[in-house]
Amino acid sequence: MELLNSTVHKINAHADKKVTEEIVKEFKRVRNKNAMLHRIAEVSLARPQDQVEDVIYPVAGGVQGLTDLVNEHKARSKAYERDKRKVFRSSYTNHYRSGLIKLLRVLEFRSNNQDHQPVLDGLKLILRFADSKTTFYPPGVAVVLDGVIKADWREFAVSLDPRGGERIVRLVYECGVLEALRDRLRCKEIWVVGADKWRDPDEDLPQDFEERRQENYAELKLPLAASEFTSTLKEEMRRELAALNTALPDLDWLQISDRKSGAIKLTALDALPEPRNLRALKQACVARWGTVALIEMLKEAALRTGALRAFTGVGTRGSLPDAVLIERLLLIAYAYGTNSGLRTVASGDHPHAPCLL
Repeated sequence: MELLNSTVHKINAHADKKVTEEIVKEFKRVRNKNAMLHRIAEVSLARPQDQVEDVIYPVAGGVQGLTDLVNEHKARSKAYERDKRKVFRSSYTNHYRSGLIKLLRVLEFRSNNQDHQPVLDGLKLILRFADSKTTFYPPGVAVVLDGVIKADWREFAVSLDPRGGERIVRLVYECGVLEALRDRLRCKEIWVVGADKWRDPDEDLPQDFEERRQENYAELKLPLAASEFTSTLKEEMRRELAALNTALPDLDWLQISDRKSGAIKLTALDALPEPRNLRALKQACVARWGTVALIEMLKEAALRTGALRAFTGVGTRGSLPDAVLIERLLLIAYAYGTNSGLRTVASGDHPHAPCLL
């Protein structure tokens, strides 16, 4: 389940990042565009028979002027979402689809709310036509869009045939269903048979929760009425956001402005005074051993105390010898501890490949 969720999120994040970078790279604000459009309309009406490059280009600032105008409109309109959906579909179709289909085949989804049944029906439809090579679902196949496909996906999911009938694009529908599935899994509207974290939400509650509802809510310090809970939460959010908005102008250590490096800039904190014993400790070390690199101090401390053995990997097993693992951990700790960075330390004189740090 974690793999399914993270994969769908990864496809969406990649699409978002790619489209954003392309729009930012091409975006250039066009000044006085209303006057430019008015002038374009005037010369077009005055010289309708002439070529565009002779009439429109001089008024619009040439090809570049029109390109900037189109890019600005694209950045401010729904073109961003359209492009994002295209990239999402491309990544899903060309790379991720086969793996996700295998995951869907081994997972069993359920819901305690009939409102989310269309998503479950959509999953069954995906598996039914998983090996199909057709662009559209065959005529006569019931494909539910409401409650499954978001509005920004519909223009890609629905196509008209020569007779004016609607045809559902199969791969686009699959993308929409997977997004809907992830949204509902995260709030447990849909759950997974045999799972732990993604189990039936009814199992999260004590078996006598309904019988002792009033007592349980009192213990949780929550109101019984859902509307009362949400209204209190909304009021708290409004109050805290208003307090933040009021406090921001008076914070001399915070700047918020438009800049390429980021809108929010925090003033660096004042350096703390050096601990009294640190200088004496340094002098004692120099007097006894001479100038010693910090990595050597770290290495001796690690070898004498065995502290690095407390670190455990995220995998289920590991095959690295202890000596190699300790060396890599030392390099990583040195990179972060000295603020040198992994890239600098990885390029040092040692046998470990940069990609392994």
